[in-house]
Amino acid sequence: MITFPTLLALFTVTGGLSDSQILQRAANGTATPVVSGTADAPGRLQCRLNEGNWREVATVPAGRWSAPLPALSVGGPHAVQLRLADPSGAIAGEKAFREIYVGDLWILAGQSNMVGRARIEEPSARDPRVRMLALDGVWRPATHPLHDEPLPPGVTRPGHGPGLEFGVELARALNVPVGLIICAKGGTSMAQWSPDLGGSGRAALYANLLAQVRLAGGRVAGALWYQGENDTGPEPSAVYAAKFKEFVARLRADLKHPDLPFCYAQLARFANEPVKFYSEWSVVREAQRRAEPEIPHTRLVATVDLENGDYIHLSRASQDRLGRRFALAAQGKAGPRLIDARWTSPTEIRVRLTGVNGGLKTAGGRMLGFETAAPDGRAKLLFFRAVFDAATSEVVLSANRDVAGRPEPEEINLWYGRGHDPICNVTDALDLALPAFGPVRLPPRPPLPPKVK
Repeated sequence: MITFPTLLALFTVTGGLSDSQILQRAANGTATPVVSGTADAPGRLQCRLNEGNWREVATVPAGRWSAPLPALSVGGPHAVQLRLADPSGAIAGEKAFREIYVGDLWILAGQSNMVGRARIEEPSARDPRVRMLALDGVWRPATHPLHDEPLPPGVTRPGHGPGLEFGVELARALNVPVGLIICAKGGTSMAQWSPDLGGSGRAALYANLLAQVRLAGGRVAGALWYQGENDTGPEPSAVYAAKFKEFVARLRADLKHPDLPFCYAQLARFANEPVKFYSEWSVVREAQRRAEPEIPHTRLVATVDLENGDYIHLSRASQDRLGRRFALAAQGKAGPRLIDARWTSPTEIRVRLTGVNGGLKTAGGRMLGFETAAPDGRAKLLFFRAVFDAATSEVVLSANRDVAGRPEPEEINLWYGRGHDPICNVTDALDLALPAFGPVRLPPRPPLPPKVK
């Protein structure tokens, strides 16, 4: 809070603008800031934009006051000066705000992979139009680490996450400033993000998210979410889908934005011996995949092909790839998605996809990640070939008959990215990955022809 003592009155500006802030643009490409403060006596609030002429914008009373300012155009930086004139015309106080931008604001929420645990190599912002509202409530140029949260002894310091690359890429693509509203906290579950917890401060995650949005002006372009690792135990995984849907619905209701774009990452890999706490990794992955068509205006971002920097966190290069994928998702790009799968012969399965941008690519040449299993988890039908048929937008999986001569089970499930630590490498020309899926029940397999004696 800035106070201006004078012989005439006391004039303060307490909210609505701060240095380095990004304001959310409206549909017409402008933003109208609403500032507030206090005054010892009534007066005329005057404003000057970008070294233009002073003009009166409101008459304010003694005590608390609030007033809209003239609209600011998209882009920036803008300079805003305010002053209060008493009835005689004397100036009671003045305040200047520097580097104000108008663009798009995005919430960054979730747990440690949104925070970022990769080692920082380049801390400086690469685009001055990308700013962040940090956890301390101060706007500043966006630099790593975005989420500079306190951690217990022995835990790696927050570092390189996806948010900065997302902001830089989106600002470049849309040619508008991008503001990042920092809200994530490592090691947190859906229960801890529950809107019903209430409270205040950093421990109250959802309440803090809303407080950050209010501090940013109350309006945002969308939200990014990467969370789920702490919900992969047997009990939380069983209710993850319901809690996730409730979270998105409540956030949209509380922000009064019923079609708020919500882009979220599917769980990546867990490269360690799974314990009970992480035993249902694939259950949460599949719940995340199935949520996208069920919740309007959401966009799933796949990560199963990315490299880890440790057993559970993405590497620096992977975090940047994820940031670029988030930026594409924010622009409405989906990437490959499963439609269905069917037998076309006793030894061939065709997996129909949608959303493929410019064909499929596979790092290393060979397409990896597809497998089938019986309902009890027994692996079946190891595919000796997987290729993309661009004419039909299908993946063609080729397998031998059961060489052991065992009868095939009635029910066979198809998977892509099965288990905690699969090897997957399917992306499209935009580097958007095919999400992990499974179990997906296949229709009955056509009968095998008789063996030639």
